[in-house]
Amino acid sequence: MFKEFLQANFPNINDNMKITAYVNLNKEKEDIWIKVGKEKKSISIKMGKTNTVHNEYIYSFTNYLAKEKVPLKIINIILEYFFADGTHNGSGARKLTFPDYKLKIKRKIKKVNKYFAKNEELLIKLIKRFVIGKTDILIHGTVDDFSYITKDEIIKFLLECKDEPSSTIHFSRLIFAAKSRNNPVDKFILQIKWYNLGDEIALVRNKKDL
Repeated sequence: MFKEFLQANFPNINDNMKITAYVNLNKEKEDIWIKVGKEKKSISIKMGKTNTVHNEYIYSFTNYLAKEKVPLKIINIILEYFFADGTHNGSGARKLTFPDYKLKIKRKIKKVNKYFAKNEELLIKLIKRFVIGKTDILIHGTVDDFSYITKDEIIKFLLECKDEPSSTIHFSRLIFAAKSRNNPVDKFILQIKWYNLGDEIALVRNKKDL
């Protein structure tokens, strides 16, 4: 598996070349770098059943959206959805379960999803922010059983899925969620989840390998 992976991603590799790996000690998307000859690529590694690919302070994200000229009405819907208590800052009392709250604002959710699906350039920026960073390749699995997807394949796949309907705020297959609405600290942390990440990476890989 490693040999096939290296041959596919380092086309100039040969049996006499030295392969070096470096661990990234910073909290960034890329976990390691692999260097073959003079070519070096950054790798993000996802293991186990976790489906969270990004965590961020909610107002850091909304400030980013504002800088990207996202309309205030869209940002306010995102905040309303995030806190699910009728406010934009989490100061209200939650009177509905989250599924019921989503149902109550389903038209607003549809408006947000339509906005991001329509603005493909911004969607690509968000995909890079949430999943890619400076990563060249994302690996999912274990040492004995893994698959991978390149940054270009990630963008292509997620753009192909951007118009799929959903009852949640989403950016293609990337689902927007609160870390915990019951914890005073975590309720300000957003999470981006990519459900079925391993299966969908394998799907892309199998199509490419046909």
